[in-house]
Amino acid sequence: MDTTRAARADAALTELRQVLADVAAMNGSPAKTEAIRELAEAIQELYRVASEVRRAEMLRIQEAEKLSLAKLAERVGISKARADQIIKAERKKGGDVTEPSTLPEPVPVVVAVVTSRAGVLVGRRNDGRPPWAFIGGEIEPGESPADAAVREVKEETGLRIRAGGIIGRRVHPVTNRSMVYMAARPVRGTEVFVGDEDELAEVRWVAPAEADSLMGGGIYEPVREHLRQALER
Repeated sequence: MDTTRAARADAALTELRQVLADVAAMNGSPAKTEAIRELAEAIQELYRVASEVRRAEMLRIQEAEKLSLAKLAERVGISKARADQIIKAERKKGGDVTEPSTLPEPVPVVVAVVTSRAGVLVGRRNDGRPPWAFIGGEIEPGESPADAAVREVKEETGLRIRAGGIIGRRVHPVTNRSMVYMAARPVRGTEVFVGDEDELAEVRWVAPAEADSLMGGGIYEPVREHLRQALER
């Protein structure tokens, strides 16, 4: 990035931080709620556009410089597995649907939708991708989605849960990862803390409407319906 672009980016980030501070300082009211929603939607859209630009640029670099996936991932600051997923997705969009049959299959991700009388459990991610999310992680070899959900929630929040049924499955529209959404409830108590400081900055219980606002209105519809049935009674 040249000096002019870097200065413009810094100025934009400074202005965004000021807007965030101004919204945070507003008195609690419908106006504040609406401002938070609009800001979350704007940030979500910026992230979507930036992701599209990055994906296209990664494909250009890979085709022009013939970099290995490891070197490409290092250049753009993501994992090798994520770089592989992005490149394959971009090639498919361009009509090239062939791919080597020896590449490892991306590991599916379990998402624990943990509900209690305190609300639904969410975490604020350090990498901001996305800024807020339900607790989850990759399913390890030999694990069931239920076992993975119990392990991830315990590791990341200290909370012991009992996994329920699978709410739904999908390929995430942004990450292209296979996602398994699992209902869950605490076994005893609702006290939580940040158990993985490298990944999470904060964990807390929130109402479904606040979760939707924090996540920019992008909650998977079957999960949204599950939250309505579990909490909005």
